[in-house]
Amino acid sequence: MKKHIANIVSLSRVAGAIVLFFCKDISALFLSVYVFCGFTDLVDGPIARKTGSSSSLGATLDTVGDVMTYLALTKILVAKKLVPSWILIWIITAGVMFGICALISNRRFKKFYLPHTWLGKIFGGSVFVLPIAMQFMPGEIWMSVICTVASIHALELFYIQLRSKEALPFVATVFHVEK
Repeated sequence: MKKHIANIVSLSRVAGAIVLFFCKDISALFLSVYVFCGFTDLVDGPIARKTGSSSSLGATLDTVGDVMTYLALTKILVAKKLVPSWILIWIITAGVMFGICALISNRRFKKFYLPHTWLGKIFGGSVFVLPIAMQFMPGEIWMSVICTVASIHALELFYIQLRSKEALPFVATVFHVEK
């Protein structure tokens, strides 16, 4: 059971993201579940490492939970017309770039994955604080920052996927890739 705890935590984030899809605005319910999803994202990796249960399944569940949470937030922001069209195009472009990176990994290493890097953690953290940050500064500014980080992160993933000799689901930065 101990070796499955991290995956259960990641699955709970997927379940939370499903709940978020049914929210119509950034309500107390949305924020509560969103914070829960953010918390599970923070603890699933350390739990996996502490219990010696890190796995490609866990990394996949983590990515699925992240993507579903991001999509739920984007759905609400778009529905409430809080995302300018040029930023929405940027979000879609970054999403396509991440998808292409996953396809590259499948082509080269026979498995779909996006490397977990420090820049990815910065990207995830910046997305997580978006609903809170929008209370204190214009959302357009914060979304521009997030999209910039996402774009740089996608380029980092392209580099890792194209230059690494083997699948690297857990790599700190591009500087840790052997050529």
